[in-house]
Amino acid sequence: MSQVSLAGYLDRMSYEPGQQIAVHASGHASSVEVSLVRIGRGPIPGRDVSGAVETIPWTGAGSYPLSSQTGCIGSFFVAELPMPVSAHVGFTIGAWVHPTDLGAGSAQTIVEVVGEGGRTVLLEMVGGTLVACVVSPEGRTHEVHCPDVMCERAWSFVGLQISRDGIEVAVVGRDPSYAPSDRTASRADEMVSFTGQQVTFGARNSRDIVDRKGYSRGRADNNFEGKLSAPVVVFGSHLDDLCGKELHEIALVVRSAGGAVWDLAPQRSGATRYFCPALAGAASPGRLVNLPNQGVTGPNWDATTDSFRECRDQYSAAHFHSTDLIDSGWDPLFIDALPSDLPSAVYGIELRTAAGDSDTVPLFVVPGSGTRRSRIAFLASTFTYLAYGNENLIEFFAAEGAFGLTDPEAVATARSQHVPVGREFGLSLYDTHPDGSGIHYSSGLRPLLDFRPEYRTWTFGCGRGFGGDLYLIEWLEWAGYEYDVLTDLELHNGGAAVLDDYDVVITGCHPEYHTSQMLDGLQAFRDNGGKLAYLGGNGFYWVTGLINSESPVVEIRRGHAGIRTWASEPGEVDLVSSWEAGGLWRLRGRAPQRLVGVGMAAQGGGSRPFVVKPAAKRILPWFFEGIEGDLIGERGLLLGGAAGDELDRVDARLGTPPGTVVLASSENHPEGTQRAIEELLQVYHGSTSGPNDTDIRADMVYFDVPEGGAVFSVGSIAFIPSLLVDEGDNTASKALHNVLDHFLLTECKRT
Repeated sequence: MSQVSLAGYLDRMSYEPGQQIAVHASGHASSVEVSLVRIGRGPIPGRDVSGAVETIPWTGAGSYPLSSQTGCIGSFFVAELPMPVSAHVGFTIGAWVHPTDLGAGSAQTIVEVVGEGGRTVLLEMVGGTLVACVVSPEGRTHEVHCPDVMCERAWSFVGLQISRDGIEVAVVGRDPSYAPSDRTASRADEMVSFTGQQVTFGARNSRDIVDRKGYSRGRADNNFEGKLSAPVVVFGSHLDDLCGKELHEIALVVRSAGGAVWDLAPQRSGATRYFCPALAGAASPGRLVNLPNQGVTGPNWDATTDSFRECRDQYSAAHFHSTDLIDSGWDPLFIDALPSDLPSAVYGIELRTAAGDSDTVPLFVVPGSGTRRSRIAFLASTFTYLAYGNENLIEFFAAEGAFGLTDPEAVATARSQHVPVGREFGLSLYDTHPDGSGIHYSSGLRPLLDFRPEYRTWTFGCGRGFGGDLYLIEWLEWAGYEYDVLTDLELHNGGAAVLDDYDVVITGCHPEYHTSQMLDGLQAFRDNGGKLAYLGGNGFYWVTGLINSESPVVEIRRGHAGIRTWASEPGEVDLVSSWEAGGLWRLRGRAPQRLVGVGMAAQGGGSRPFVVKPAAKRILPWFFEGIEGDLIGERGLLLGGAAGDELDRVDARLGTPPGTVVLASSENHPEGTQRAIEELLQVYHGSTSGPNDTDIRADMVYFDVPEGGAVFSVGSIAFIPSLLVDEGDNTASKALHNVLDHFLLTECKRT
């Protein structure tokens, strides 16, 4: 650990009462005090921001020895051969290679074969130069250099042949215009002595490899940045037979001479999809460690398909990164069972050292089987929390001028509120790897520094995401509503059946990431008489996949539309976790308007109140009881009003139901509020800014569903942060009171 003195994570994000929980922690102190607390307050500036409202008696509480631990960072491929390769009879190793960051400044390993006595054969890349050698405890021998042959973002087949006579290296470019070819050899003055069986592609010194459900984790050094395809080991000297050949041709050589070539294309099996079968040869499947990207185009991709589901053999590559992190792999501090009588709520594992360092790791306790205690379920947006986990975009936004951060004082203020995230904790689905490619996977099996009760987003200085949802938890407690807590994971795994016992489901302020199973579950709940309160903005937006159904590991692809900080590469939009098209749900025919009446319209700085629609007062008078005047949410913690940050509006063309009543709408948003990109066909100066575009607004809506269900939507991230203004005595709070009371008093027709 470098810049954070104490950090922790758990083996899951949600638990039932009495379930085992594994607590992982790393820090510079010799010991740490652990306690279980209930979290019930959001991060409001100027008050105690710990979030804890109660300490819970627990057998796991106490003092534990602490040490500093390193994570499993950087992806690679590792395999075992059925029999050792030997320099005495000769062998050839190679792969199709597509570097994406030649300027990394350090050696990047393409392949390493581990031999006896600490000897290895190594093929690595230093800038554009290819280097091959035998490495022993005494140093490097038989070193061969091919200068300036590796070209960034161009495919080349790279092969290394080793025998008793020496080492020979060849590079053959797929496209001579972009990738030159070369061949060089080192004759040995004495016989090369080497015998090895384990082979690693994309790194060296692979170790500590552990298979988990849906992925494999491990550690290695000198990670490669780029794509690899057709990793191959052949017995004998076959450099000429392999160089520049297609995967099926390489397989023929392996079948004739012996060895193995592995297929890195996506596998359908969920639990072991990281295992890559040997396409030829008797070798066992190899393992992709730390989840490099699959479903990426290979050297023979010809642009006639845009999906690995259609033509899998053109997707025989995996994209490796030095920053891939899916599971930190720390040793657990301890494992214990949660109290068996723990009510469903938001809790935290609080870690404290004698030096005053602290970290509170949140967890959600969901009802055990048959233990529902409320008619209301709060659905925590854990997949969205993961998507934003360790977001590190302040420099990007400052450069782009987003959120008004072009002003030097605004940039300085934002930087002072930003929690620095190091490489050892991984980044968010909004960040990029060193080569500029987008991060596809996010996991809770690592410290998430912005998934904390005290975290205030640097963009707006208040709670957003998890912190914003804590305002709702605090308001529910203040208003006296009993509720249970569920998370995205329970909804994904159980579908509508998880919601069967509830009359009302309420979301948080930003439920952005959903799987198809989650959307199906919410729609079935609504259509069978359930009452759904969507209390956020930019919801139900990105198609999301799940790698691991126990300790959530989510996957996304940004596609080529939508508000995003990176875009998918051509042909790389589909999810390997679910074998379905990624990108926006809107482009899959499941726009948010079809579920909750409103969908993403705009984003930007500056919040406004909702202006009441006079006709709505006549149609739904119960909603306006106790609300004086024509405004709802005049004040708020997030930019001063209830309609701001990200805004949703109605659109009949995208599926807003015909009977939807627009209760109130925001208007006159500032210049910095801009239309969502997917909304635009043409742009001209000033056409998409708040003052000039009436479609830049949030619509607060209500509609009934024929079987007794109903939906209330606010279409704004800033709505929940407005509930606690003036100690809850405000128009937004009154409106939500009216809705929940109406939902709970209305006869439920669900079966």
